[in-house]
Amino acid sequence: MLRLLEAGLIVAVCVAVLAFGGTAPSFFAITQVIIFGLGFVFLLSRQSSRDTSFHIPVAGPLLLVALVLLQLCPLPVSLAPMFGRARDEVPSGSYFTISMERYQTVSHLLLLVTYLTAFFLTLFLCRDRNAKKRLVFALVSLGAFEALYGLIQYLTGWQQIFAYVKKYYLEEATGTYINRNHFAGFLEMILPFVIVLALRWTYLLSKNTSGRAGTFRKLVSRTELVSVVFWLFLAIVILAALILSRSRMGIISALVSLVAILALAGTSTVGPRARAAVAAVFFLGVLGLVVWIGSDPVMSRFETLGQEYNLSGQSRVSIWHDTLGLIRQHPFLGTGLGSFFVAYTSVQTAFLNLLVEHAHCDYLEVATELGLPGAILVFGSIFWVLAQTVRRYGKLEERFDKAVSLACIGSIGAILVHSLADFNLYIPANALVFTMILAMAWSSAHPESPPRREIP
Repeated sequence: MLRLLEAGLIVAVCVAVLAFGGTAPSFFAITQVIIFGLGFVFLLSRQSSRDTSFHIPVAGPLLLVALVLLQLCPLPVSLAPMFGRARDEVPSGSYFTISMERYQTVSHLLLLVTYLTAFFLTLFLCRDRNAKKRLVFALVSLGAFEALYGLIQYLTGWQQIFAYVKKYYLEEATGTYINRNHFAGFLEMILPFVIVLALRWTYLLSKNTSGRAGTFRKLVSRTELVSVVFWLFLAIVILAALILSRSRMGIISALVSLVAILALAGTSTVGPRARAAVAAVFFLGVLGLVVWIGSDPVMSRFETLGQEYNLSGQSRVSIWHDTLGLIRQHPFLGTGLGSFFVAYTSVQTAFLNLLVEHAHCDYLEVATELGLPGAILVFGSIFWVLAQTVRRYGKLEERFDKAVSLACIGSIGAILVHSLADFNLYIPANALVFTMILAMAWSSAHPESPPRREIP
């Protein structure tokens, strides 16, 4: 049963990522069917199992689902003013809902349940160290494929996603994603795992060659050196593809996470020389590759940074300003999960000829749709898991678990930084990968004793 859950979850995340990042509902429905099916199988197996050692965090998820269900509950029209809704704004009838767009709220509730199911399945799989390793390597393999696909798009001008001819971002690497920022968001979650694996093999290499005569000869003869070179090469390819996506926040987020990883690695047994060597080879490799390909398009993106983050009335800052006004109107229960593009029209002052679908800031968009208590619940839980993982990291003894914990810290940190100016958590594939990484982080921060007997 464990292998079935593992294979099914890997297939589900591969389908989500490869099919336009899950932004096409018809394709992501395949992922949802797989995950819900796996969840059903898991529940059936748990009923027939006597293993009681598996405990999952349920309070936060249940509160979040309850909040969204409350937004869908029919309420008397007389209560509309209590929720920031004028009676003339409420559709005719004897009741109204807190959600301003019920269909979107139901759709996003299904997405939320999908992510939570994947979270619990990943938690269960992470109890088995081999299954955890295979999940990590599956994500890394998927990231390597996306990076190579993006590099091919950029270098050859073959701007297609399989048989689909791209219409936007025709000069950037996007992999199988439509939007370069979301392609970068996926890669920045995978890159920390590759870097940490390179650090892990560097540690093993230095450990097995230290204090020996003829160190250089011993060094080049060690099989660990091949692994170090492989993981560093893969890291260079992934970061190069991320840079060539020309996503400014993606590049900044990846660099912030890498700095955090190298700093935290110093609190473990990875020596300063090993970290410095890995960092030097890695950044020199990326710099050489980018310079060889051409860095002018990337630099030109940063030269226009001030145009998007100004107070001209047609910028992201203008959208954020309008969104803050929307939050002030619906501070407690929000406008309904997934309803931002409908609710925003009531306060819109920027891009008046366009439909603004997202706030371009996950923090503000979640606060708009779920209210301030809901936003605190969501991001408070994420930051709490991150803090627990950082606190527990130095106490882990098993080398691979320690490496995965450090990689999860980098991945979570990267998305939290990127979320300041984008909406990666509203992209189904990225949200799915992020919840799986959160589950890996939780399992590292809350290790459990292995089950007494294997579930059939």
